[in-house]
Amino acid sequence: MIQSRKGFHDIPHYPLETRIVTRVYAGPLRRYARYSALRDSMYGPEIPRIRVIWALETKWSAFPVLPPKAGASEVRGIMPSPWVPQGFEKNQTLAASKWYEGYHLHCPVEELQVCHHVAAHQGESLVPNANGELVTLLGPWDRQREFILPRRGSLEIAENGSTFTEDDIVTDGEEARSRGWMIDVGGIPLAIAWAPFFLRNNRQVLAVATIPFSDQDSSLVVEENSGNHNATSEIQGSVQFWEFAAEEDSSKEGMATPAKRPSRLLGAKCFSWGRPKRMQFCPVPMDESASPSTNGILAVLCSDGRVRVIDCKAIHEDQVPDYACMEAPMVTFGQDNDYNVEVTCLTWANTNRLALGHSDGSITLWSVYPKTLLQRHGAHTTYVIDICSAYPSNPYLVASVPVGGCATLTDMSHPSSEFTYFPVPAISFQPNLLCWNESMQGFMALYPSSTPNTTVAFLHHRFFAQARSICTGPNTLTCVSVGTTHPFILVGCADGSVFACNALQKLFKQKGEPLRKLKIFEHEYRPVVATRSSQGNSIRGAVRILQGYLPEVNDDPRTEKRKEMDRKKRLEREKKSKYTASGKKKGRPKKNAGLEPEQPEEVHDLEGELQEKLASRVVIHEPLTRVTAVAWNPNTNFSCWAACAMASGIIKVMDLGVEDFRA
Repeated sequence: MIQSRKGFHDIPHYPLETRIVTRVYAGPLRRYARYSALRDSMYGPEIPRIRVIWALETKWSAFPVLPPKAGASEVRGIMPSPWVPQGFEKNQTLAASKWYEGYHLHCPVEELQVCHHVAAHQGESLVPNANGELVTLLGPWDRQREFILPRRGSLEIAENGSTFTEDDIVTDGEEARSRGWMIDVGGIPLAIAWAPFFLRNNRQVLAVATIPFSDQDSSLVVEENSGNHNATSEIQGSVQFWEFAAEEDSSKEGMATPAKRPSRLLGAKCFSWGRPKRMQFCPVPMDESASPSTNGILAVLCSDGRVRVIDCKAIHEDQVPDYACMEAPMVTFGQDNDYNVEVTCLTWANTNRLALGHSDGSITLWSVYPKTLLQRHGAHTTYVIDICSAYPSNPYLVASVPVGGCATLTDMSHPSSEFTYFPVPAISFQPNLLCWNESMQGFMALYPSSTPNTTVAFLHHRFFAQARSICTGPNTLTCVSVGTTHPFILVGCADGSVFACNALQKLFKQKGEPLRKLKIFEHEYRPVVATRSSQGNSIRGAVRILQGYLPEVNDDPRTEKRKEMDRKKRLEREKKSKYTASGKKKGRPKKNAGLEPEQPEEVHDLEGELQEKLASRVVIHEPLTRVTAVAWNPNTNFSCWAACAMASGIIKVMDLGVEDFRA
């Protein structure tokens, strides 16, 4: 066999094995770049773009943890995206309404959505129905009270985290305002999504994809492996729709506040396509009028590996609760021609474009109506766990994260040439950890690393190969969400805690600037083995909600420890220099010489605290304690509202806006 001789100028083949660290970033943005240099590199060199990000950073610099409850007309108020043309949202709504009308006018009758309605007592058997009620402990930590939360029941939450009583009157005689609700959906909420509205200001709708507790009950694993498991029961799925009433805040122009009325279950969409795993509303509102005929277009990923698009029509008052059994959706997406290739994640690019991730590592772009596969791109070689579009400013920029490999960013308008990735391969098993930050023009994701970590990172769409740390959690991260009209993020953890911080302030931090993050609340669940009473009125567990935490330092404990070690070394050097300068014999000084007696104990306590923070990352908690999903409300007047779903079946809807005392 004759082998060709390699020339001196021949370029060797690039190694394709991701375990070999051969990928590095050598672009214009340096790792040590901070503040003005970072701002000019990321958002420049155009002066108008630099002015936009400068104005945004200045607007929210006084709010380190939570967004201000102020309207768009105020100086420090929330605002629509400054990266799109003026009137963009209204034009998109008008175009979506025309597309929706055209679909119903021109779509063949056999391809339209088909469903039939059932009675309420029959529909209740089609949605997850937990065996028992929940005992909830609410209020300040030192005087919590016990409440019984019934299945699919609701509690109004006051400022102190408890429910309202007759004595909830403030000093000036005004009734206390509501801060949100807490509901029990009767199952594990895997995904939540707010319906987008443009004109509706009196109520909000939250879609909840739930599965029965038995699907993730470890005690049933043996029964499933033995062959006695009933697989036919897992083909049933449902999505619940909850309504939350609002009233306009007279002190804040345009901003809505939760009404002191219980939330209610509007109804559910039931189907036999399998359990719902992911779902997302089309981000473009379709309420051209104040009383629209639909709540939005919802894409649902089911356990059969396909995505269905459902028209969530508005429910009349006399039909609540309305249970609809779906026979056929608007459209179904999946790779029917490829063997054993399933859809694993989804994201909307605009009204009529849907991007999907698949189990073979490819990502696809579809037209909803008419149904057409526009593109298919082999971005990865393993299962795609997360995908996200940069709508509205860059809708065709699609970021994707595989189970094993490098996180990638693909421009679906030029996928063959416009393609980049983060150079460090990682292993990711947790979904819901990728979202688009419109204010900062980048993606929030779990820090891509070859080792386990609990840090949320920011990846700018122009410098996707370089990540910046934003927030570090105390335990395994399970979900992340960022506001549509503000840069504040919410992070959920496996220990039941939810944190918030100002991501924009963290990105442009200055040396010595104190940065803070806030634990919004901590959720803890404890199951019970025996019931208190009969099976008809049993208790399935207890839930404790703690809140009222003080802000804490927004930094990685490893960074804090390194700073403390540097401080100790500096003190040792100063002590040694003082010892030699005094004219005494040079040599190693005595231990603690020249130091105050309190400092070694303080340093020792700080080291112990840091070690405790690092150890908390590997603590295993009750599975139903974890936070499964978090979601900021995308609607402008409700952008301070957030929903947090816990595996115990609890969903907490809160108004997190804070008052601007500088106004």
